[in-house]
Amino acid sequence: MSAPAAPALFLPADELARLELALQQGPSLSLQAQLAWALRQSAGARAQGLAEQVEQGLAASGWPLPAQAAWRARMRLVRAELALQAMDFEAARTLLDEALGGLQAQQDEIGCADAHHLAASLAADLGEVQRVHDQLGLAIACARRAGDGERLLFLQAVLGRADAFRDLSTARQTWAPLLGLDIEGLSPVVGAAVADLRGLVAGMAAEFSPAIAAMTRAFELSLQTGQLRRAIALASNLGRAYWGMSEFQAAMEWLTRGLALAREAGWPASMALCMAQAGETLRRLGRRDEARAQLQDCLRMLGAQPASRTAALALKYLAHTEQDDGRTEPALQAFDALMQRAVHADANDLKIDAQLGRARALLALGRHAEARSAAEAALQLAHGQLETTVDLLWILGEVTLAETGAPQQALRYYLEALERAAHVEAFVPPPELLEAAARAHALAGAYQQAYELAQRAGVLRQRRFGEEVGQRSLALHTHHQIERARAESEHLRQLAESEAARFQALRGTHEVLLHLSEVGRELTAELETDRVLAVLERHVHALIEVDSMAVYLLDEGGTQLYCAFGMEDGQTFVDPPIALDDARSYSARCVREGRELILRMSELPREHYQVPGTSAMQAMMFAPLRVGERVIGVITVQSLHLPAYGERETLAFRSLSAYAAIALDNARAYRRLSDLQRHVMAQEKLAALGSMVAGVAHELNTPIGNSLLLASTLLGGAREFNARLAQGALRRSDWQRFADQHVQGLEVIERSMDAAAALVRSFKQVAVDRSAEQRRAFALAQVCEQCAQTMGLALRRAGLRLSLQVPAELRLDGYPGEVGQVLLILINNAMAHAFEGRENGQIELGAQALGPDRLALWVADNGQGMSAALQERIFEPFFTTKFGQGGSGLGLSICHNIVETLLGGRIRVSSEPGQGSRFTLELPLQAP
Repeated sequence: MSAPAAPALFLPADELARLELALQQGPSLSLQAQLAWALRQSAGARAQGLAEQVEQGLAASGWPLPAQAAWRARMRLVRAELALQAMDFEAARTLLDEALGGLQAQQDEIGCADAHHLAASLAADLGEVQRVHDQLGLAIACARRAGDGERLLFLQAVLGRADAFRDLSTARQTWAPLLGLDIEGLSPVVGAAVADLRGLVAGMAAEFSPAIAAMTRAFELSLQTGQLRRAIALASNLGRAYWGMSEFQAAMEWLTRGLALAREAGWPASMALCMAQAGETLRRLGRRDEARAQLQDCLRMLGAQPASRTAALALKYLAHTEQDDGRTEPALQAFDALMQRAVHADANDLKIDAQLGRARALLALGRHAEARSAAEAALQLAHGQLETTVDLLWILGEVTLAETGAPQQALRYYLEALERAAHVEAFVPPPELLEAAARAHALAGAYQQAYELAQRAGVLRQRRFGEEVGQRSLALHTHHQIERARAESEHLRQLAESEAARFQALRGTHEVLLHLSEVGRELTAELETDRVLAVLERHVHALIEVDSMAVYLLDEGGTQLYCAFGMEDGQTFVDPPIALDDARSYSARCVREGRELILRMSELPREHYQVPGTSAMQAMMFAPLRVGERVIGVITVQSLHLPAYGERETLAFRSLSAYAAIALDNARAYRRLSDLQRHVMAQEKLAALGSMVAGVAHELNTPIGNSLLLASTLLGGAREFNARLAQGALRRSDWQRFADQHVQGLEVIERSMDAAAALVRSFKQVAVDRSAEQRRAFALAQVCEQCAQTMGLALRRAGLRLSLQVPAELRLDGYPGEVGQVLLILINNAMAHAFEGRENGQIELGAQALGPDRLALWVADNGQGMSAALQERIFEPFFTTKFGQGGSGLGLSICHNIVETLLGGRIRVSSEPGQGSRFTLELPLQAP
């Protein structure tokens, strides 16, 4: 028996599947060794068992003694990595030292490279930053001596990532060639590492869009190649990147995904990282008590590794939480402790965060000179970190104003901060920064600039208010995820302890039961036949040895079976229909008799019929697809090998056929129902579509036509200019005129396309965006007052008066954001249409209870009113009396959709020409 060659760092999913398939053909120590190494992150328990089996079987393997020693050392590397993931650092260090000694004795450079890489991971978890760099340098040297180019690139990307935490600007220059590589041109393993480095560098420089793109690709590649630890860290970092863009929904989705991966793996260190990031999310959503408790739990969990980067992050987030709560002294103490760890770890990003936090805390305590010193020290380190630079300049402005009282000096910092903010992609400056600049302008006598900045701040605050409801819901979601993760982690730990002795004996049965349970849930959740069959095929292969599989369903007449799905040797097939009375077909016999058939080739008669062109199967199982007393078809699985189907496989197949029958019958019923619904709705949809398309075409025609005309004109001018250029007859004035004409033309095209894009965005709002709905109990009067404040300036400019008649005791359980959206649309509609040629316009916003469970809410005006014909079409999409004058015809259609679907109410209009109009909403006190 020959020893396997040095394995790859990780294996893509398809290569891992081939390795698993090869191992199923028979026991092989070589395959077990390779599989143990490949599964060390993606399936730790199995990797541990395989590694122990390999170590026990090496003496009898027949491999050369050097190969035995090298692979014994590599199996200890597997066990060391598993101990590291479980935070058993002493065991990890012992196993790692033993492995490295054995690999060095055998002069196994590739094995030594892997050992030094793992030593760097251990150092990172223990916060030994210099050792991280030293071990990665040794790993790179080993890979270079071994001539392993893939490992060399991978390890360089890991070192680049470590360098970025020390000095972002220097790392960006040092690793520029690596950052410029084409990810898709690399192997998936190296591509994940390089994309991770690229995303980290971009994220630390506040370049959030490219950071998210790179990290998302790195996450996908990490999962494909079994790099679970990297995938969890990337999910956490993606959450942080989405924070920077104020996309808390997306951030929560990634943090939830990271928590799920960490929980499934049962890794305390990865769990702690996700808990720290989730705690910071709670803080950003204003749930500071939960955030403080979560972060303190995280720090307690990391008690064995207080110097780790995760512990430093948790400490930083805790300091910010204390600062947000106005607990300045505890916050300053936490930032001082963070600064000590950052200096010890030589981590520039943590130094910047610590100094920024110290500056804010010292400013709040009136220690201005120390605050300035901390902010200036952080500013010197924040090269290329635009968002952080904005915060530091803002702080320096506050310190200057508090220290000197001179607004002009403070304005220099505020204005520079705002100028820097304008260059940060997707970055919205804090309203507080705009207000600080406005106050400084006012103190300096520049009231116009102060007013403009204050207005901008007000707009941003209004936007922030609209997001608060969603943020509260997300905070609750995060809290539930964290609590569930903590409970399940503890459950997994106790389960592992109690079941360790019986695990090997019960493993096969346990996995089958879990798998069948999952199959049942997944199959019965599908309502499309193709999806049911795809899920069924995937799970059949996971549970039973299958070389051929087919599903036949009875036709509507019940006289023949048609092939709904067929797969043999990895290729799909479709058999011709089989008559139900076909005496040669085992599938037809199974349906006729309504019972299972388990057949072996050796037991079949010599005249056994075999479908031409198919392989000679040695074992076959047929099961009827039965729903109650009805048989709707048959499923068969077949194998080229014996013995293939024992009691375990028979029970699994029986369960699969029962689940499949229910799922396929549901899919058939759903298809019939869907066909009926589509038939009923077809005419109505076609009529609405004609109206909507006509409206869209009418509105888009002008900007697109203008753009086409100008583009044609500019193209003709360019051709004429090119001809004159070829003749050499151009003067400077010709060049200038050519440039001026094209700039003017392109500006008109840009404005036209902006108008078209705005119309398309409005059109998209016709459907209620369910992903943005956030539910809570609220006071109706408060929402109405907020709408009045929002529209106050516009109403005053239009010379209109808005009166509120909303009782304070009216409360609803529903969606305040959508109620406010409807009211704003109705008020805007009245301003736009009701008062042309009229003065002393008045709008009334009122409400009253209609009983114990409903209320009426209305927007009424004393304007020009509407005709009966107009009222019949008022809620149609794209119907407006101001086509071509800025009206899109979508506002009242959006109102109708929100009220009738999301809020569960009704909206109606009553009006008389010359007598004003009243829009009345009848709403349940509790939304559906």
